[in-house]
Amino acid sequence: MDTAMDTARVKQFINEWIEQNKGEFIDCAEYIFDNPELGMQEFKAVKILTDLAAKHGFKVETGVAGMPTAFVATYGGGKPVIAFSVEYDCLPGLSQKVSPAKDPVIEGAPGHGCGHNLLGTTALEAGIAFRYAMEKFALTGAIKMFGTPAEETCIGKPFMARAGLFDDVDAFLDWHPSLDNTMVNKSSNAYFNKYYHFKGKTAHGNSPWNGRSALDACVLMGHAAEILREHVKPGIEGAATFNTFNYTFSDVGPEFPSVVPDKSTIWFVGRFSSTDVMSDAMERLDKCAEGAALATGTTVKSELVTAIHEKIPNDTLAQVVHDNYLAFGQLPITEEEHEFAKGLQKNAGLEPAGIVQGELPPSQQDTYVSDNSEYSWIAPTAMFLPAIYPGPLHHWTITATSGSSIGKKAIGYTAKILANSAVDLIANPDVLAAAQEELKKRLGGHSYKSLIPDEISPPLDANKQIMEKYKTRSE
Repeated sequence: MDTAMDTARVKQFINEWIEQNKGEFIDCAEYIFDNPELGMQEFKAVKILTDLAAKHGFKVETGVAGMPTAFVATYGGGKPVIAFSVEYDCLPGLSQKVSPAKDPVIEGAPGHGCGHNLLGTTALEAGIAFRYAMEKFALTGAIKMFGTPAEETCIGKPFMARAGLFDDVDAFLDWHPSLDNTMVNKSSNAYFNKYYHFKGKTAHGNSPWNGRSALDACVLMGHAAEILREHVKPGIEGAATFNTFNYTFSDVGPEFPSVVPDKSTIWFVGRFSSTDVMSDAMERLDKCAEGAALATGTTVKSELVTAIHEKIPNDTLAQVVHDNYLAFGQLPITEEEHEFAKGLQKNAGLEPAGIVQGELPPSQQDTYVSDNSEYSWIAPTAMFLPAIYPGPLHHWTITATSGSSIGKKAIGYTAKILANSAVDLIANPDVLAAAQEELKKRLGGHSYKSLIPDEISPPLDANKQIMEKYKTRSE
């Protein structure tokens, strides 16, 4: 397939297939919206998504990388391998009806305030449409759709990467609903999430010398971490260029003040411009913990939840996606949909401006932390961010929009752009080779190495109690 006419025919076929089959994907997104599940507990979402993939001829493997809600769906074989990223977890406390006023389905319950009911379904539709094009036009290569749980806590992808599931991929095509820009993003921070559990010895407050305070150890570690800040290499102010960490005391032992606490936990998360700087800071935080334990006569055990690399941008692949976006233009928004968005904005205390419109060049803006950065160290990665949201992510207005006609319309629109981009990569091997060469240069001799030691298992029970709390109220 080496002519523009051939490429145009394949893209036309994909676009028509998506239009003709959009109903079942909208139904899928609605089901996931109506059944929001937090990270590592996305059993209903995985069932409907994998059933849909299998129905359309993909070989599906579930429970990969030791996670029951992770999957890989594969079609075809050989090279190149084009991958799509499927996400489906929601957020705590963002239950919301499709209404311009704040109105939870269940007060305090989870909801899709980041649009992953749209994200996962769209990626699946793009991969499936591309699969039928490969079959019809006898295209060589393979498609992989990675079902990645718990994106909101950066858990799924680093464990899948550690298991080698991404190793044969030649390019990743990704997307995320956005709010005030239409862009292909650039970079994002490296990130870690880690607990330090201190153990001491309890004693009554009238003879505290008999005890060893775990809380003292936590406080001392926090103080040591504050002193450490000055000696962490500074970054430049910006979304993905600063270096910092935050912490809280998530468990302070006994609630009675006249008892020396024998257990306490300090919880750290960090965001860094590079993995090298982050790894150094993490090692030094470990020393802070060891010193605090030694000084207070306690012991400490660390618990790494997850750690991810910074995202490596790829201008070559980004341009492919951006060119396909330009071919479609901005997602069309009706006047009624603009009014719905304005109502959301007004009720949220925002400027009632509706959905941002207008074609924009590829963005040089860095973006939020996400574990899709793990993809970018293994193969060229591009992420499309169409403007479909009226307000900030992780907000009830986003939940409302994710279930609205705006969100449903975005599914087919974005699936076409992603699948059309995949066609260009198959049709133009020189472009794919250039993207891979760019990645090699940006890595500067580095290669992917998991930041999570082999002995650490994914936290399968994360969010389990929260989901059980609302389960009986929603059924």
